[in-house]
Amino acid sequence: MNYRFANRMLGMQTSPLRENAKKNMEESEVISFAYGFPPTEAFPMETLQEISQKIYTEVDPQLLLQYGATEGYPVLRELIKERLATINHIENDEEVMVVSGSTQAMDVAVKVLCNEGDIVLCEEMTFSGAVNAIRGYGAVPQAVPMKIEEESIDLEVLEEMLRMDIHHRIKMLYLIPTFQNPLGTSIPLEKRQAIYDIAQKYDVVIFEDDPYGDLLYEGDPIPKIKEMDTDGRVIYAGSFSKILAPSTRLGFVMAPDELLEKLILAKQVSDSHSNFYWQVMLAEFMQHYNFEAHVDFLKALYKENLTAMMDGLDRLPSEKISYIKPTGGYFICCKLTDTIDMKKFYQYLEEDKVVVIPGNIMSVKGAGYDHYIRLNFTKPTVEEIITGIERLGKAVDKADMKEIYRAS
Repeated sequence: MNYRFANRMLGMQTSPLRENAKKNMEESEVISFAYGFPPTEAFPMETLQEISQKIYTEVDPQLLLQYGATEGYPVLRELIKERLATINHIENDEEVMVVSGSTQAMDVAVKVLCNEGDIVLCEEMTFSGAVNAIRGYGAVPQAVPMKIEEESIDLEVLEEMLRMDIHHRIKMLYLIPTFQNPLGTSIPLEKRQAIYDIAQKYDVVIFEDDPYGDLLYEGDPIPKIKEMDTDGRVIYAGSFSKILAPSTRLGFVMAPDELLEKLILAKQVSDSHSNFYWQVMLAEFMQHYNFEAHVDFLKALYKENLTAMMDGLDRLPSEKISYIKPTGGYFICCKLTDTIDMKKFYQYLEEDKVVVIPGNIMSVKGAGYDHYIRLNFTKPTVEEIITGIERLGKAVDKADMKEIYRAS
């Protein structure tokens, strides 16, 4: 059979992150810093078991097991809005739709806003799932250069890109402003406001992806860009994958009514509605149990892991490896000095059974970040972190061409 695939599939690639994770699930002795996963102890097993038993005896099967509304379980939607107002200070008249993870929110947003050939601006390094969502509809992901030391995109370049867009092909700016994946950075408040002002000036939509925002370990939270939204140009997406369980595939998207109507229509075509069993489970958790205490437990758990990883990295020579210290989230991004032979570095890591994510995998262009690596600190244990960072340090030393030349 000669399959004639649609043009939109030409730019699509298998996610290297998922392939990496699948491979390492089969390796029992590997210390993986590659996963963007929570550990097993992060799951509130007893509470979920209790809620599950309860809903099968007390909840109407028509609600639990029947088809439901595309926009989601009304009780859960209202609880999400209340939580956004209380925790994130996002208070407006906009409604939310429950989606199958925040990745689906991005998928339907691109479907609704972009024609083939339209452009979505992204941070130079960003979530590969969002990049694939853009390409999946024939749109073009275009990188805005980063000022990593300022933890922000380059605002001057952003404005110039929008100013030069005389045919108005740029339809959206995709950002992960808080605890960015893969960089771990958080855009400062004044730059968030400047980004919003630029988007307003050139009339472009901002997609604020916030899957990690609940996981703050140090300092005060930075207001969301959505809090600044006075004219309905920010699509705000969140996820419960990182604070409940990834397999629930529950996220949400908040947008103005006119836009949300189109997003709902786009989702209807995809899957009718997200998993109603888990929607009812989550609603029960948020209504009748201490959900915020569970989130606080996660923050304490992950802060210990983050501290262990930063302590280990701080013991390595700073002239060979540097990193931005995150205040929350899942990831640390490290930069290795240019004298490191990266091919040898990955070879030594593989021999020592340590896995990381290469920077180029998370780059929009797939290039330019050869000497960057992403490390996850939530999945491994503290003991694995200590051992794994020691092995990583040895690989850095062994792959440093300056040291090799000096020894010879």
